[in-house]
Amino acid sequence: MVCFSFFQRISIWGLLFVSILFLASATASDQASISAQDVNGHAVALNGPGHCTVVMYTNPDLESISRKVTNALDSYRAHSDFALVRVVDLRGGVPPAMRGIVRNEIRKEQTHESERLKKKGITSGDQAPIIPYFNGSILDALGWDSIYDQVHLVVYDRKGREIKRLEKVSDPKQVTKVVESIL
Repeated sequence: MVCFSFFQRISIWGLLFVSILFLASATASDQASISAQDVNGHAVALNGPGHCTVVMYTNPDLESISRKVTNALDSYRAHSDFALVRVVDLRGGVPPAMRGIVRNEIRKEQTHESERLKKKGITSGDQAPIIPYFNGSILDALGWDSIYDQVHLVVYDRKGREIKRLEKVSDPKQVTKVVESIL
């Protein structure tokens, strides 16, 4: 028969307690953080905690529908617990020497968008970053492995966990229904 001393029992209970805490924290953070650099060079957490985030895949061919989806989300952008992140897929289409020009054009579009929102009484701050994607691993982390001919979305909850994935978005109402259900 094995007898444990008082101190050995405390050590066993302590080890068990620490193990449970470790497992609980590992389970709580099972979603790896996905971060990228926006058009202004700022780090952006695509699935950062504290707000509901809609991450949109778009590319130059999808400008019209991505603009419609963005406009449909205007009323939500005033919420402090909502963020829209647009990832613009520019792989293979922009030579390195032209990337600065493309970034400047995107910044101009952001300025026009900010002015448009202000006219509506919406000040979104920096809650709608645009990430020009020339190369790297962001699309892989989001599960987008191709160049698509339709807008795609991934929605993250306030804890940074993926809760919805929409592929082939053609109607902005699809997106607003999803956002309305989680806000």
